[in-house]
Amino acid sequence: MIKTGGIIAIIAGLLGMLAGFITLFFGGLTSAFSMSGAGTVVGLGWGGIAFSLLVVIYGAIALSKPKAGAVGLILSSIGGIALGGTLVAILLLLSLVGGIMVAIAMPKEVQDGKRRWLGTAIAATFPILCAVLISFSLIGGGSTTTSSVSATPSEQILKIGQTAHSSKFEVKVLGVSFVDQVGQGFSEIKAEAGSVFAVVKVTVRCIDSESRYYNAGDLYAEINGKLLKNDHSELVLGLDTPTGMINPMMEKTGFVVYKIPAETPINALTWQLGHDFGDQRFSLNVEQTPVAASTPAQSPTIKAAPTVTGSSVYIGPNGSELGLTPDGDGLHFSLNAMAAADDSGMVNTGSADGFLQVENGAAMWRDDTFDCTLKFAITDDAVTIQQEGPCGFGINVIADGRYVKK
Repeated sequence: MIKTGGIIAIIAGLLGMLAGFITLFFGGLTSAFSMSGAGTVVGLGWGGIAFSLLVVIYGAIALSKPKAGAVGLILSSIGGIALGGTLVAILLLLSLVGGIMVAIAMPKEVQDGKRRWLGTAIAATFPILCAVLISFSLIGGGSTTTSSVSATPSEQILKIGQTAHSSKFEVKVLGVSFVDQVGQGFSEIKAEAGSVFAVVKVTVRCIDSESRYYNAGDLYAEINGKLLKNDHSELVLGLDTPTGMINPMMEKTGFVVYKIPAETPINALTWQLGHDFGDQRFSLNVEQTPVAASTPAQSPTIKAAPTVTGSSVYIGPNGSELGLTPDGDGLHFSLNAMAAADDSGMVNTGSADGFLQVENGAAMWRDDTFDCTLKFAITDDAVTIQQEGPCGFGINVIADGRYVKK
């Protein structure tokens, strides 16, 4: 039975080493995707490999020196089960059984031989030392992560147009809109009654030295004093997204879409950035009303139908300018949208113009060339615009916002 126990342990140890490398591989993937817990997974992978190697060594020793081999096998197996990860733990249960078999089958003279205590003590040293080193590595890795996160100011709130920074990414929120449907054609998704889509336009830039994965983050909404965490974003085919792998010094601009209750107060919305940003959040305060899911896709509801007499000019975010002129049964609009100035003082712009058929203060303009839709909510003294699609504007230019009559 000594031989059988030793062989079982050797086989379990070899398979445990393979499982340790698999754990190490997944730890590397976790690190590449900047996910939390990467250091712990890598540490467990190395622990699994180390203890599995000791199991193989002590399994071979057990064939000729059963007492030292049994002690080493039992201690190494317990260490691997505790500090080697799930896959390794399952396999080292077999080596633990093998070590127990060797201990039970030892000849009585071997069990009672006091001269063998020195070899047994030496055999016990290596698993204990390995356990101490792996434990220290895991605890040390955890404390480093905690220190990094705590260094980020708690609840740091940024505004639309500002840039959030981390060690791997720079993220800027360009705007937010609320619609009852997203996508086009077969990929179109409509919100159910009582819900609405919050569409956050985002630019993400990778500033690391290698490609990194960016995820969608979480949208927090407050309803009747209750804070709701929306950690699931909608997948909309054909809609640009800022998530996924981004190469070094490259950026992606796209939309992150969340389905939220239609009654959510807009000024209570915040978007928490994906991993690696700590508690940094963007405030999504905008002066517009979500589109009710039960109505067609149009601008926010206006209580009274305003009258535009003569040409009117409206000033919007970042100095953007909107002109409205009566034209038959509708209005002709001319829009010059402007982005916030970058660090060098450069300002990107974009323009659009066309005819609007106004009904109860709401109108919509569509440009199929750029897959662009502009929705207008018109009152006597202001116009609120919601933009869907890129619209062929300049980089970081979005027409969303409230335009006040000049």
